[in-house]
Amino acid sequence: MSDPRPPDDGPHWPERDLHRHDADDPAAQPSDDGPLTTEGEASTGFAGAEGGWNPRVLGERRRPTTAEQAVPWLIGLLLALAGIVIVLLALIFTAPDELVGGLATPTPLASTPSAGPTPSSAATTSIEPTPTPVPSPTPTPSPAPVYGPLEMVYLGRQSGFAPIYVLRRDFTITAAPTVMASAAGGIEKFAWSSDGRVGVALIAGRAVALTPGQDGRTLAEGIQAITFGWDAETLYAVHIVRDGANDRAEILQLTFADGAATTLATETYPHPEIAAEEPLVEAQFIDNGGTVRIYATADGNLVVWILGAPSTYKVDVGSGALTDVAAQPVLWSPDGQWRTALDQNGGSTVIQLFDRSAELQASVTVTGLVSHIRWAGTSNEIVFTLGRAGAGGGVRQDLYVWDLVDGNAPDPLTSNGVSFGAEWLGTAPRWVP
Repeated sequence: MSDPRPPDDGPHWPERDLHRHDADDPAAQPSDDGPLTTEGEASTGFAGAEGGWNPRVLGERRRPTTAEQAVPWLIGLLLALAGIVIVLLALIFTAPDELVGGLATPTPLASTPSAGPTPSSAATTSIEPTPTPVPSPTPTPSPAPVYGPLEMVYLGRQSGFAPIYVLRRDFTITAAPTVMASAAGGIEKFAWSSDGRVGVALIAGRAVALTPGQDGRTLAEGIQAITFGWDAETLYAVHIVRDGANDRAEILQLTFADGAATTLATETYPHPEIAAEEPLVEAQFIDNGGTVRIYATADGNLVVWILGAPSTYKVDVGSGALTDVAAQPVLWSPDGQWRTALDQNGGSTVIQLFDRSAELQASVTVTGLVSHIRWAGTSNEIVFTLGRAGAGGGVRQDLYVWDLVDGNAPDPLTSNGVSFGAEWLGTAPRWVP
C-alpha cells in the first residue's frame, strides 16, 4: 500500500529557471508594472509583487490553493480505509472449511513413504499421511532336525526273553538306547517318517502313532503292514479280514494327525496256508517284512506283497487302480547310483554292490543270513541285520554297518544278539519297482 500522506510541496509542475534573465531581449526583463497578459493587459499577482504568479514565466496556470492540494490526499485516505473495511468483512463472513480448502497441501518429507497416487485437485485433501499397512506375520518353518551319522531307530530286546521294543540310538556315542515304544506283548513292526520326526508301531494289529515326548495314540485296528508315504503326514496300510474261504485285503490311506482312513483298493483271494520254517530262516523272513509287505515306491505308487496271494500288486494312489506286477521292488541308494543284492550259500551270505550299468563294484562275505538292508543318506554306507544260529538252538541277530568307501569289512553296531530291523533317521528307503 502507498504512503497516504500528501507530498510536502504539492503537485509538481514543469521545472523553470525563475532566476534566468535574457539580456538581449528587452521584453524578457521584468517590469515594475506587474505581469502582463499576452494581450498586453496588466494582471494582478496572487502572492504580491515579489512572489506573485508570472504568466510569462510560469504560464497561464495559477498555483493551486491549500484546500485544492488537500483533496487528493483525502481521496487516497478514504480509498485505503474502504479497502481495510472490505478485507475485514470478507474474513468475518468466510466459513472455516473454505479457508482449509484454500490452504496449499504440505509437501511430505523425503522419509515419508508414498501412500498411493496423488488425488485430483477437485478432491478434498487431507494433510494427515496415510498409514503404511503392516504385513501379517508368516509362521517360521521349523528347521530340519540334525541327526548323528549313525543315529537309527530299530527293534530290540533288553534280554533274550523280554518283549521287543522300538529303540533309538546314535551309535557314534556311548549311550544307552532310548525306548520309543514298548508293549507287554512286544512290537510286531514299525515304520518311521522320512524326516525322522515321527513313527508308527504295530502292536497286536493296532497302529499306534509315535511322537517323541507324547503318549502313543491309536490310528487304526486290524493292520498287518504299514508304511509312511513320501512325507510325515500320510501313511499307507494293509487291512486283511477273513471272508469265508477267502481273504479280503483293503489298501488304506491314513492321516497321521487324526487317523482318518480312506480305502484306496480292495482285493479278494483264497486264504493261504502258511507253513513254518526253521528258526534262522524264519527270523530272516520276519525281519524282511513277514507275510504282508507294503512299499511306497519312487514312482509315486504302492507295491503290496502278500504271501500266498495270487500276485504282487501295484496300487495307483490317485485312482486306486490295482494291477499285478512281477516282483517286489528293489532298494537303491538315495542318489540312485547303487543297489545291493544277496547271494546266500549255506550259512553264509555274499553282499554285492552294483552300479546303474549292473556292473559289480564290490562284494563282501559274512557268516550268517543278511536281512533288512538300508542305505545311509550319504549313499556311502549300508546297515543290515545279520542272523546266526545260537548255541542252544536259538537265533542271535545283530546290526552291522558296511562302509563302502574305506573298503573294510562290515563292523558290528550291537553284540547283544537281540537287535534288528534298523532304519536310518532322516532317510527314506528308495524302492524302485
